[in-house]
Amino acid sequence: MNKLEDFGKVIKVVTELIEVTDKEIIGSSRTIEAVDARWLAIKLMRDKGYTTRQIAPLFNRSKRSVTHALLFFKNRTQEPFSALGNIYEMARQQV
Repeated sequence: MNKLEDFGKVIKVVTELIEVTDKEIIGSSRTIEAVDARWLAIKLMRDKGYTTRQIAPLFNRSKRSVTHALLFFKNRTQEPFSALGNIYEMARQQV
């Protein structure tokens, strides 16, 4: 698969699991659901081997913003009452 195919598959899986639109993930929405979905999609793309430099333009973000999402993703999954860790495991299996 190429980068755009991987990106499309990741976005499809994330939108189904978190119930946000692809526009919310790629756009500037700051709702908890949109940020969780965006960070999850970024993490999944990184797991597929893409660099922050390759990921950033897909999400209309800076390289620094992608790095921030990756650095704090683990903290986000361990917050009390956060289901993001479980969703990540399900998404990882589907991607």
